[in-house]
Amino acid sequence: MTARRSDRFLLVIGLASVLLGCSRHPLTVDDVIERNTSAMGGRAAIEAIHSIEINLHITDPGFEVDGIYRAARPGRMRIDVQAGGKHVFTEAFDGQNGWQWNGKGNQEPASPKAAAALHHGIELPGKLFGLHELKQRGHQIELVGREKIDGTDYCVLRLTLSDGYTTTLYVDPQSWLIARRRDVRPLHVDVDPTPTTIEQRSSDFREVAGVRFAFASTEIDLKTGKELERAKINHIQVNPPLDESIFKKL
Repeated sequence: MTARRSDRFLLVIGLASVLLGCSRHPLTVDDVIERNTSAMGGRAAIEAIHSIEINLHITDPGFEVDGIYRAARPGRMRIDVQAGGKHVFTEAFDGQNGWQWNGKGNQEPASPKAAAALHHGIELPGKLFGLHELKQRGHQIELVGREKIDGTDYCVLRLTLSDGYTTTLYVDPQSWLIARRRDVRPLHVDVDPTPTTIEQRSSDFREVAGVRFAFASTEIDLKTGKELERAKINHIQVNPPLDESIFKKL
């Protein structure tokens, strides 16, 4: 081999080594979790949320209501619903059991499926807990690949909660925020227990107390394309003082 050929050969080998050394490794589930956590505001800011109060407006095809959603670590919640300025409904989960009040009389225990749905809502990322906290809470997360929807090549995470409930989270690789969620469930289990494939689309992310929250969401029946529910957040208060008794009784 001539000197010139030898030099070219070594140059090719060197370039190949550099290119291989700089090649990007495939994303892992931990990579996606870490990028989402950073986009949401970081571990410290997320974990500093011990309680939350959300004032929101909910629009269903047949009615519109206002709600106040309150939640607190380690896993309690309550939502009070008003229609026309009148308190008409409450449901809550006290960390162990669910209950509801239908506008008159006394509160009653929630059905097991309704209580489970309330519990799931607390555990899902975006209110109290960050995606990075879910494994230590006994849930499982796996990266199942990529899926292109409406031009966005989402990172797809399958989240299995500790009770076996499964949902799919779609992380936007541009913002690293969870922009969509899909699961098979009833919209309101005690109203109509028939499950369907629902996609929740989250948008209008805003920063509150150093953490980004979705101020708008829409739930779509993927089988029919019908809009099932739309929610708009008016105000979020982080770490309001909440009396523990509100999760147990009216």
